[in-house]
Amino acid sequence: MINQLSIQNKTVTYSLLLVLVYVITGKLGLMLALPPGYASAIFPPAGIAIAATFVAGRAVLPAIFLGSFLLNILVGYSAGHQVTVTDIEVALLIAVASALQASLGGWWLKHKIKYPTTLDSPIDVVTFFISAPVICLISATISVTGLLSLGLIEESLFFTSWASWWIGDTLGLIVMLPLTLVAIGEPREIWRKRALTIAVPMLITFALLIITFVVVSRWERKESLVEFDALSNQISEQLRVRFESQEAVIGQTSALFSYRTSEKVTRQDFYHFVSAIKREYPMTYAIEWAPKVMHRERASYVKQLSKEFKEFEIKQVDAQRKLVTSSNKDFYFPITYIVPLKEATRAILGVDLASLPDRKDVIQSAINLKKAIASPPTRLIINDGTELGLMLLYPIHGTSQDGVLSTVLRASVFFGELFKPFAHTVHVRLTDVQSGKDLYNDFTDNQIEGLYTRDFKFGGRYYRLDTLPTALYYQQHRGWQSWNMLAIGLFGTGLMGALLLIGTGYTARIENLVKQKTEELKDSFYRFQEITSTLGEGIYVTDINGMITFTNPKAQELLGHSESDLLGQNAHLLFHHRPIDESGHPERECVINGVVHSKQPYKSTEEIFWHKSGSPIYVSVNSVPFFRNNEIIGTLVVFDDISDRKKIELALRASEKSFKEIIEYAPIGIAIVSLDGRFTVVNQTLCNIVGYTNDELIRRTFQEITHPDDLSIDLEHVQRLLDGEIDTYRMEKRYIRKDKMLVWVQLSASIFRDEDLTPQYFIAQIEDISERKIRDNEVHQHAYFDTLTKLPNRRMLMDKLNQAFSQFEQYQRKFALFFLDLDHFKQINDTLGHDVGDVILKEAASRLLSCVRSSDTVARLGGDEFVIILTEIASAHDAQMLAEEILHKFSEPIEVNGSELSIGTSIGIAVYDGDAKTSIKELMKYADSAMYESKASGRNRYSFYTST
Repeated sequence: MINQLSIQNKTVTYSLLLVLVYVITGKLGLMLALPPGYASAIFPPAGIAIAATFVAGRAVLPAIFLGSFLLNILVGYSAGHQVTVTDIEVALLIAVASALQASLGGWWLKHKIKYPTTLDSPIDVVTFFISAPVICLISATISVTGLLSLGLIEESLFFTSWASWWIGDTLGLIVMLPLTLVAIGEPREIWRKRALTIAVPMLITFALLIITFVVVSRWERKESLVEFDALSNQISEQLRVRFESQEAVIGQTSALFSYRTSEKVTRQDFYHFVSAIKREYPMTYAIEWAPKVMHRERASYVKQLSKEFKEFEIKQVDAQRKLVTSSNKDFYFPITYIVPLKEATRAILGVDLASLPDRKDVIQSAINLKKAIASPPTRLIINDGTELGLMLLYPIHGTSQDGVLSTVLRASVFFGELFKPFAHTVHVRLTDVQSGKDLYNDFTDNQIEGLYTRDFKFGGRYYRLDTLPTALYYQQHRGWQSWNMLAIGLFGTGLMGALLLIGTGYTARIENLVKQKTEELKDSFYRFQEITSTLGEGIYVTDINGMITFTNPKAQELLGHSESDLLGQNAHLLFHHRPIDESGHPERECVINGVVHSKQPYKSTEEIFWHKSGSPIYVSVNSVPFFRNNEIIGTLVVFDDISDRKKIELALRASEKSFKEIIEYAPIGIAIVSLDGRFTVVNQTLCNIVGYTNDELIRRTFQEITHPDDLSIDLEHVQRLLDGEIDTYRMEKRYIRKDKMLVWVQLSASIFRDEDLTPQYFIAQIEDISERKIRDNEVHQHAYFDTLTKLPNRRMLMDKLNQAFSQFEQYQRKFALFFLDLDHFKQINDTLGHDVGDVILKEAASRLLSCVRSSDTVARLGGDEFVIILTEIASAHDAQMLAEEILHKFSEPIEVNGSELSIGTSIGIAVYDGDAKTSIKELMKYADSAMYESKASGRNRYSFYTST
């Protein structure tokens, strides 16, 4: 079990290591790929995966699948800084292809070359080199076909992508399989020696190839980016011209206001002048004029504009970016003129530019600096605020009108139309430096820095232009010199490795063969000696006739004979000739020697061998037949002295017998109970207590025979025992006997735990206390109940009153106290005798009990005085109804010795309504007072106590 667990842990460790190596070497291999990453001259994980399957079999396929999946997920994440569904599909596709290629490739190589292998024969090496490109067709074909079906590569690139994939996997297998075998291959000694003769030369050559490849590829890359630099310069120059054109537009438009120092510019003037400029600069979306309107001028301004535009108002943008009437302010900059004037631009007439915080800051800055200022990238008011753009604002001051001119630039038009012609070859990103926001960005990964960067200043703000070649550009300007050089060099490295394998393998194989034979001879010499001399068991060997031919030192020690005494002697006759009872034991019946006839091993846990001194030795024996050329030539017997164990067993049996006797003859019930409550061991005393036989009781649980009212607290104690909160508990409880009678017992229970403190079972001691409970009940009855009527006496009455007061304090439950006195009882008692008086008292008690509920209390104070506690009443009316029922009951005559006697009762009632000043004593006094009021009023009636 331990070895199996160790193997499983080792397999998991190797699998995790394989996943890590796969991902790392895969990333390194892809670093050698030509932009944009379609083709790598070598893909090491392909060779490592096939080599691992060749060595370890299909057990490593899950690790190969996981490594490939993680590698491609990492590649997908690196490209877009997120993992998409397509990334997962691609990763699963390539992982399946890689695992399938590794499985079939490892199986094919193991089938053709065999494993373990030294891979040093020319036939094996040639087989490997021929098989490598065939094996690597699998992943290339499945993966590239899948990528094509997913639309991730163009159909025109299918063959190029497939060929580069196939070549990368093939070279990865040719180079990495020998290196992997050096690291983990068997025979280990041979492959370990090849670390210096094969691995180091191949790694040095590989490193030199990589360095050369990096240098050449950098030169190729630099050459391929010449046209890109020219395109980027062209884009940046056109962007500069556009920026300057907008400054020219705002400058020309401002001239219209500069030359009108005395009269205002009309809408027609503005339209004709600006329309000409707009035709010259069509990339400008709109040109606006927003005069400064003071609050005192607002009404006249709105009235004037309303003549041209119905329902004209000065507006502002609210929190939901809706246009609403502007709130009162000191001044406004409402858009008054706009060219072109169309449906989209007409909707923003009257919008106060200063109502938007970013526009207001730009207006203030432009007025302070007296020059054109550009706004940060913002959502334009037009088209419901969905358009990204910017504005260039210019202050007009000192003329007939103060205000701001602005040009509106839509990013999608102003920048998009400029950059769109270059979209196939150049990625462009234009960023507002101060805010960090992009005005235009078609980079696939915003984290990538551009290869070309230029800074601009426009309208007092700084902008950065970044460009990056597209995948199409790299494809059209790809250089294959470095890739071809690396591929050929790697193939040469593989050939070099093959030659080194053949050259070093022959010598290593001969050396290993010589060493192996030498070690076998040594093992043959020492093995038997080590086995027999170091084992703690006795060993002897007999020939087919039972004669001893060999013994080890331990056998000589256990039997008390020297080696010379044993060799040549008949083992059975010497020390196995009789059992412990001294009876005969013929050799033909000896099962230890009998294995030469049965041809089957014999094993016994207890046999008797005889010491030289004549004392018996308890032994365990294993006897197996010896075969040579399928013929039995003797037996090998291994035996061990178990005398100490035998003594312990005998002592345990005696101890167990004593324990059982103690339990069985104990004067109280004793039981061993399992953790689930089942009786496992019980004594006769317990059986007598519960009325079950031993067999019947051990088929039951303590829960089954425990009275339901006692079970919950018993189980609570049991749980505390299990949780370790207590070590033992004692309680009185009732068992249900087999005859359904109840028996009171006193239970003492504890728990037994093993060395790890794990609960094993409960130990219960049960004593029958039924007689004691009967005596206790009699004492309790005498102390709290009237001996004649069996009603509660004064002591219990006081307890019940205390409970009633507590119930009111907790739950506000009203109650009534009745004092009753039998009318003319003394006269009856004196004339008819005490016997008749006792009958009347008992009947009175019975009639009172029949009138009340089980929750109420009827008590006798003494003589002919009774008390009733009527609990949980809603009002005094409840007490009145009870009083009337009592009077009705007492109206019926009492039959005594054949004669009928009539007797009434006077009742006094006091209702407790929660008066904190009223004590129990006072309440009883009130009820007593009410009773005397009933007597004074003519008897046989009831009265309520009133404080007045």
